[in-house]
Amino acid sequence: MQKRKKLFCYPFKCFYDFLPVDDENVVNQIVVSVPKRYFKHAVDRNRIKRLVREAYRHHHHRILDPQTLDKQARLQLLLLYVGTEILPYNLVENKIIEILERLCKVSQQGSNP
Repeated sequence: MQKRKKLFCYPFKCFYDFLPVDDENVVNQIVVSVPKRYFKHAVDRNRIKRLVREAYRHHHHRILDPQTLDKQARLQLLLLYVGTEILPYNLVENKIIEILERLCKVSQQGSNP
């Protein structure tokens, strides 16, 4: 079994993998997880997940751009929120942008050894 790659960008721990594409209509997959250990109330966990998904929705084109990601690869991404407080949207958005840029660099390095 292949080990997944990971990176850390506070308040997120990211696990990712680039998989080969069998079908042209396959899209990237993302999972957002907020542990109950740090946020006991479901409304808090749901708010964080909404913020993260919205930031990803606005900036996922950085990963989908053909120059940044090999057309034969599909991204599977797990974002684990490890912060202990709810951050404002602009900070969450900046971190999502940073993560996506780092993933673009990793995908380019992987395709050009």
